[in-house]
Amino acid sequence: MLWIKSPWPALLLAMLSGSLLVAAFAPLAWWPVVFICTGLLLYLWQDASPKRAFWLGYAFGLGLFGFGASWVYNSIHVFGHAPVWVSAALTILFVGVLALFPGLTGWFQSRFFQAGFVRMVLVTPSLWVLFEWLRGWIFTGFPWLYLGNTQLETPLKNLVPITGILGASWLVMLVAGLLVFGLTTDKKSRWYPLSAILIIVGISWLLGKIHWTEKTDAVIKVTLVQGNIAQEDKWKAEWQIPTLKRYNDMTIAHWDSDLIVWPEVAIPGYYKNYKDAFLDPLAAEARKHNTDILLGTLYYENKKAYNSIIKIGDGFGVYKKRHLVAFGEYIPFRQFLGWLDGLIVLPASDMDKSDDAVVLEAAGEKFSSSICFEDAFGQEMADMLPDATLLVNISNDAWFGDSLAPHQHLEISRMRALELGRDLLRANNTGITAFIDYRGKVKRAAPQFKVTSLTDTVQPRTGSTPFVIWKNWAIVSLLLMTLFVARFFRKKF
Repeated sequence: MLWIKSPWPALLLAMLSGSLLVAAFAPLAWWPVVFICTGLLLYLWQDASPKRAFWLGYAFGLGLFGFGASWVYNSIHVFGHAPVWVSAALTILFVGVLALFPGLTGWFQSRFFQAGFVRMVLVTPSLWVLFEWLRGWIFTGFPWLYLGNTQLETPLKNLVPITGILGASWLVMLVAGLLVFGLTTDKKSRWYPLSAILIIVGISWLLGKIHWTEKTDAVIKVTLVQGNIAQEDKWKAEWQIPTLKRYNDMTIAHWDSDLIVWPEVAIPGYYKNYKDAFLDPLAAEARKHNTDILLGTLYYENKKAYNSIIKIGDGFGVYKKRHLVAFGEYIPFRQFLGWLDGLIVLPASDMDKSDDAVVLEAAGEKFSSSICFEDAFGQEMADMLPDATLLVNISNDAWFGDSLAPHQHLEISRMRALELGRDLLRANNTGITAFIDYRGKVKRAAPQFKVTSLTDTVQPRTGSTPFVIWKNWAIVSLLLMTLFVARFFRKKF
């Protein structure tokens, strides 16, 4: 295996490993792959210098994000109508920045900690997860392709209600480290790390027996509407009336439901422009049938524009988006990047951010709401708990076409339901619309790119998972403490 230790073959192997890791995420969800790929990276890092460890991690990141987030190009070029060179340049820059996080993980673990058992199974997993956490909030955050998302069908997922997704990522790296150490150490010592894996899996399985939240006595009937309005048609004037008619017809067909949910910006414009002629009459009809509607539209208030969820029917409510998509809903560093306005078509690129975690009330229940990729930020959705009894996410994944993104997004939504201990209602313009239970299981899902609706009953829940109470601070503090102890007592290990 000496060839692996040679610079270029090792870098290519690291990049290939990162690329293959994408198969562990949806839609393939081949979860064993994550242990093989991360284990190989840990093996390559064993005796690497800080500089080489950085480049090995960076190559791994280029493979992971270059393939796993390749849909960014599709969004910019196909639907944003940007020239090929702009789309390619922005995608390469995006992937190159994301690859820094595994690269820096490699550098730190090699620079400040000596090689050995403790570094492989405690230090490196801790550093990896801390850099995942950093990636989740720096520059507004991109908490996508977290390792823990691959474990939705394994016992390791049961740590998620306690520590959040970061805890599952840590377990993935811990198990990978134990596997590598067990396979590379002498035969007499091999049993110990492999036994530790069995203990971890056993404890995780037992945690799955715990129900952190409690169901209420209420059961509500919900219809999720998937309008399937093509992104290229969404903002065309000639599609305005057909769009409204489609949502109106699909709604009145389900007046027997307690709640009807439309996708993100289902109404392509501002609420005030549709209020009198369309939404007020629809709300009046909804009241006659004791039905509430949650719908996505733009909302203008106090000279500010918001991507919002509007509640109509029995009363009125507004949830305004708190976490905007860079280059989708606003241009960051506009004083330097304002020229992009002329190259990328962004129909809603001047949105404002809300600071209020508004809990919407509909059908007699309270909702922790999220729009688009806001459901990737569990700590922010937890701000509305334990008050909320259900979760709702409205999205428009039409921006990503027939790519990996809609499947990865559904995977993230499943993790939020598990993390927060609530059923999640997911209405998506072109799919994947789904009902997800509090264990992260998909109860029902609609096929993509089809005009359809889903109807099912959902069970509201009360109480808090430990994550709702601690959020990310508990796991982050624990990992920082682990690094401090490992560094301070490094000569004793």
